[in-house]
Amino acid sequence: MIESIKKGINKRKAKLFLVFLLGSSLAWFVGKLGDQYTNNATFDLYYGSTPDSLLLNSVSKKNIKVRLRASGFQFLMFGFKNKTVEVDLSELEQKGSKYFVSPSRYKNQIENQLSKFISIVDMDRDTLFFNFQRLYTKKVPVLSKVTMDLDQHFLMDKQPQLQPDSITVIGPEKEIDTLKRVFTRSLELQKLNSDVSRDIKLNLPKELKNTKFSHTQVRVSAKVFKFSERVFEVPVEVVNVPNGVVVRTFPEMVSILCRGRLSHIKELEKTDFSVTADYANIKENSDNVLELKLTQKPDSITVVQLRTNKVEFILKRQ
Repeated sequence: MIESIKKGINKRKAKLFLVFLLGSSLAWFVGKLGDQYTNNATFDLYYGSTPDSLLLNSVSKKNIKVRLRASGFQFLMFGFKNKTVEVDLSELEQKGSKYFVSPSRYKNQIENQLSKFISIVDMDRDTLFFNFQRLYTKKVPVLSKVTMDLDQHFLMDKQPQLQPDSITVIGPEKEIDTLKRVFTRSLELQKLNSDVSRDIKLNLPKELKNTKFSHTQVRVSAKVFKFSERVFEVPVEVVNVPNGVVVRTFPEMVSILCRGRLSHIKELEKTDFSVTADYANIKENSDNVLELKLTQKPDSITVVQLRTNKVEFILKRQ
């Protein structure tokens, strides 16, 4: 029994010793983390803020080696993996046809991205050179592939509108030179009986890999209303008739079908319309038939249709 007690005491002493050893080691380690150290690191370079008129093709360096000075705490937080830093190309310099960024300029940029407790002791001092391709700007129209099927007794006020109806493209000349237009994606809208306003994506050419587009979608809109209908009987007027000739048409009156907003239909008079037949076309016809043209109509009416587009005639000489 005494032997078991001794063993228990020895175990407690060993555990207590290990606790004190671990604590003192941790205190020593924490103390050392506060000391200053120098260490090597490699930064991957990301090139941002490229001028809008240039396309970056290649660079002279993709990473840069640096020697840093910081406390142990900072290095521990900094980690051991490569860090990515940005080189701002808005500060790009040019000499002749060459574009470059000097070491002093990109060193300042890198330091501004580091913690204020980390300083750069030394770094590569190579000038960064860049190969660019010039970009061009072009405006191209947007064409709709949206089809709209109206419900019964409904009409569309004017044609559907696209907003915007054109977009700006920026890219290499050889890419955008062949681009004449862009289309919306296909869309079918069925049995519309109210106004439409919908965003639709553009079907942009994927093969233009270095081209940027000002818009990737547009808005298509249309005004839809329930229409009223009215028919007018209008006389046919024969024009360009020479002196001494009388032309009589059969029939002398023709029907015009009008569809539009009720408020506009109510205001119409038959004098708002004019239907003509041209005597000069008689020589071209041997079957005594004249074609009719609707030469006057109100702009406020959406649909105006002649119910017949031809009349027969006879000539009388005085």
